[in-house]
Amino acid sequence: MKIDKNEIIRLLNEKKALLPCHRCGTENFTVMNSFSKVILQDDINSETDIEGASVPVAIIACRNCGAITFHALGALGVLQG
Repeated sequence: MKIDKNEIIRLLNEKKALLPCHRCGTENFTVMNSFSKVILQDDINSETDIEGASVPVAIIACRNCGAITFHALGALGVLQG
């Protein structure tokens, strides 16, 4: 899957995801060049199943302190089409 960083930025702006960094308050972010998957587990006490269900996410990083936030690509509409 190829991710269009400008589309991610446009969608985050459209959805008003504009608050400053939750750690340092800086308003300067970058959309990483790759995406990740958050693994879903039914039971917090079970062993991690890396082959199980997951949610593809865009990785957004604060340019000042490096704090990372994830945004679900499906919820942003990136996976449609």
